[in-house]
Amino acid sequence: MNPVRTRFAPSPTGFLHVGGARTALYNYLFARATGGSMVLRIEDTDRQRSEEHFTGAILDSLEWIGIEGYEGPHYQSQSLEHYREAAERLIGSGAAYWDEDPEKGRAVKLLMHDDLVEVADMIHGTVEFDASLADDFVIMKSDGYPSYNFACVVDDHRMGITHVIRGDEHLSNMPRQIALYDALGFQRPRFAHIPMILGPDGVKLSKRHGATSVGEYRRQGYLSEALVNFIALLGWSPGDGREIMSLEEMAAAFTIERVRKVPSQFDHEKLQWMNGQYIMRLDPDRLAAEMADFFAANGIDISGRSADWMRNFVAAYRERMKTLKDGLDASRFIFDDSIEYDAAAVRKVLGREGAIERLSDLREVLSGDYDWTVENIEMRLRSYCEKVNVGFGKVAQPLRVAITGGMVSPPIFETLYLVGRKRALRRIDVILSGSAEALEEGRET
Repeated sequence: MNPVRTRFAPSPTGFLHVGGARTALYNYLFARATGGSMVLRIEDTDRQRSEEHFTGAILDSLEWIGIEGYEGPHYQSQSLEHYREAAERLIGSGAAYWDEDPEKGRAVKLLMHDDLVEVADMIHGTVEFDASLADDFVIMKSDGYPSYNFACVVDDHRMGITHVIRGDEHLSNMPRQIALYDALGFQRPRFAHIPMILGPDGVKLSKRHGATSVGEYRRQGYLSEALVNFIALLGWSPGDGREIMSLEEMAAAFTIERVRKVPSQFDHEKLQWMNGQYIMRLDPDRLAAEMADFFAANGIDISGRSADWMRNFVAAYRERMKTLKDGLDASRFIFDDSIEYDAAAVRKVLGREGAIERLSDLREVLSGDYDWTVENIEMRLRSYCEKVNVGFGKVAQPLRVAITGGMVSPPIFETLYLVGRKRALRRIDVILSGSAEALEEGRET
């Protein structure tokens, strides 16, 4: 028995979407589970729609989600001689013929026969097609490029593909492809057509449901491991109730038999939950690196921040994030030169009797010549509370409103450390200056 060889064959006419990523993943997992290999083939024979930057984006997305070690990429546009040779064979055998079209030019067409075609699909079982419903079709276009179905069959044979795992939208191509396999005398591979992914409304997943490409989810702050884990479960399960699994664990458990025959529904809340689980479990240094990259991708300059600062950041925000974007959105006050003040918070906290005077004392406590660390900040603030015999809440909240503009943030020690000494003192000074105009405008001067 020949070793298993699967293939992922995207067209570079767009970015890698969720459905394509799942197809790539299932081919990759099946190959690994059976000790086989996967081929990456770029089907770029549509000269009007194929674009090089889409190819680069697809390759980047595959690398990001951890699909590697495949054979290729192979480009169909660099293999035109193989299609020409196969077309000549079909013409010579009488299975294909030249066709003159006044508008489209001279092309080669395959002669279809009125047969009932049966295909044993690994997911759907035996599927029947009435080939009489399919007309003769073009296999080599007038520009010398092959049609999709023709190039697909020729390549799958010459690349030794044993299993074709793809979306069930390709079922409609089966009558023509089976006709080509038989006319060329090629052994048919085994087929597995994966049911589609539906949006929350039960309609095929599309852009109107929100993000659909792998790159978009990356830009929204999802971790690659979480997205891969989630996509794998859109139509497959290991059968033992597990939900959080590494790529290695999925490969060890994957079987085509456990791929469902019905469409799967995309659940954004489930994806967010799963991403939050991965954020909580991720090694702190790895999470810090992921967060640093996300900051850079969103134009946040952290070049002056230390490794210790990044570790403190992820420690402070880890439990508050379902995505990396949550961390960025919640911490804008740390990086912005100006912040918006919540008027209600200002009235409720800083409007209390003695709050401004206490904030003045705290400014003196925080200033001075000492290392600006979480530990030193905590020591000074707690010493102040003991000295004046006041509860810590009456210290933390005025500082929080002055520093962040609102009443919600990580613990005040970590918040002050992350904001930095100069910026923290400057924001306290805004409040102490009694600048009503600054607060009415909701901005720090």
